[in-house]
Amino acid sequence: MSKKYSIEVPLYSYSLNQLDRFNRLPDVAIRVFGGIPDSPLHGGRFNYTLDGQFLWDRFLFRMGRPQLDRVSDKFFRTVRMINAKGIPFHAVLTNLFVEANDLQDSALKPIRKLAELGETYGVRNGVIINNRVLEDRLRHDLGNRLAYFGSCTKYVAPDRILTPRETMTMYRADCRQYDAVIFTPQDSRRESLLKELALESQQKIIVIANTYCSNGCNCYDHYAYISRQNKISMLKMSDFKVLFEAGQFVLARLFNCGAVKHCFFPINIRKTVRMQLRAGIVHFKLGRGIGSGKLKELVELIRCQETKSAL
Repeated sequence: MSKKYSIEVPLYSYSLNQLDRFNRLPDVAIRVFGGIPDSPLHGGRFNYTLDGQFLWDRFLFRMGRPQLDRVSDKFFRTVRMINAKGIPFHAVLTNLFVEANDLQDSALKPIRKLAELGETYGVRNGVIINNRVLEDRLRHDLGNRLAYFGSCTKYVAPDRILTPRETMTMYRADCRQYDAVIFTPQDSRRESLLKELALESQQKIIVIANTYCSNGCNCYDHYAYISRQNKISMLKMSDFKVLFEAGQFVLARLFNCGAVKHCFFPINIRKTVRMQLRAGIVHFKLGRGIGSGKLKELVELIRCQETKSAL
């Protein structure tokens, strides 16, 4: 990576012109991440949210084949245009529960196409991953045609919240086998941990700039719920069941989820990002959702840090 800093942003959150303008800055490289439409391998966000796409002829969550074809066509057109500007795309393949029988050609074909698009435009597209079965298959089939990133969803456990020392050990191990690892939202706020690993593996660390998940929340529950939902195709899902289960999930975590607070109070990334820069972090991610529109502010904070360093 020739530029000092990188920022990863959600698909469809910025126009192509905006991405291109920021990517032309001398010290900042832009990356884009998102989910392959209706993929059972996707786990970062619900498939039915479509990474923010709006369909005028869709009622709730379920969709028909013509609608899904339109969404998929737009996805690959958009990735093609992003790659043509020299910006890599990272597919979020973070379903916790991928099994061998999920690795059908219909699920793997879009990933092969992403590798081909990257090669066509001279960039290296990648996958954000947390499942060994899927990772082994992709490394066998595609090798270094893709970049591989350890997802923040790897560093959780179903029965308890892992300590920073435990996740630190996991990050260290994964820095040796991935192009980079993405810290959990909670660890992205821990200055001493960031400093320690930045001294060892600065180029292998990506932190979340708009982190807001509470320290008392076990994010495994969130990731597992989304993973299970995404195993059901949008062509077959029940709108009523989605609404009912979502209501149950939210109510059970209403007073413990950091996202609830920030639905009412805007997120301020300045304090967090300044700390991350002090700790030696150079690679950032704007997670989808609250605060994802802070790219301009994040770039300004980075450039301000560079100005101070030059004095």
